[in-house]
This record gives sequence, structure tokens and C-alpha cells, in this order.
Amino acid sequence: MIVGALYCKGAITLGLGNFNEPGPGFFPFLMSIFLILLSLILFLSSLKKSEEFNFAGSKIFWPPIDGIKRILFVVISLFAYVFSMNYLGFVLTTFLYIFFLMRFVFPLKWTTVFLGAGLITGVSYAIFELWLRANLPVGLFGF
Repeated sequence: MIVGALYCKGAITLGLGNFNEPGPGFFPFLMSIFLILLSLILFLSSLKKSEEFNFAGSKIFWPPIDGIKRILFVVISLFAYVFSMNYLGFVLTTFLYIFFLMRFVFPLKWTTVFLGAGLITGVSYAIFELWLRANLPVGLFGF
């Protein structure tokens, strides 16, 4: 929550602008508000569960052996995402990146993977290209 508050203060000093013409601090301000809210939710839920927490029965997020593979896959795929953005374009690269993460790093059902990757790509495109009018890389295929 403290980190979110610090980012919030920094975003305000950059200038928020307005809804139609956001300033440079608008997006960091929104992200810091989300960080504060999620931190608060996590803090309150940890207070509720602290009495019944049991280390022996807890579930490990990163299994010891498989965890290194997952971390390596995420890092390598992130580099591939950044380097292929100018060649394949934002839409295709983002879809493939989210698809890879949802299917191979944390395996989900195929329908969930296609819907999730499509939805995340579509929302990202709408926010950055249509709403904020950022010039996203087009790539070889024209999208």
C-alpha cells in the first residue's frame, strides 16, 4: 500500500490531464490506485485467514523443480515479446505472448486460453490505440 501511495503521489506530480486527453501521470495514477486497492484486499483477507493458516497444508505456487522452468519460460518469452513486437506488430505479438503464458506456463483449457488471450489483446489494443491514441507497432501483416 505504501508503494502504491508513493507512485500515486509521483503520478499526480507528473500531471493527470483529463479523461479525453490524459497526461503522463494518468496511467501510473490508475495503476497505483489498483495497487492500493488490491493490497488492501489482500491485507484484509490475510487478517481473516491468519488464525487458520497452516504451513503444512498450504499450497506452493512455484514447485521447486518446475518453478525454475516456469520462471525461465516467462523471462525468455518476455524477451521474445519485446524483440518481435516491431516485426509481427502489437496485436499478433501480444496475442501469442498471452497465449503462451496461459497455455504453457500455467496450463489452462484451450477455450480459456483463446478467450483470455483474445480478450486481453483486444482490451489492450482498445486502451492504447483507440483511447490513448498511442502509435503501436503495426508489423509485417498490417495489424
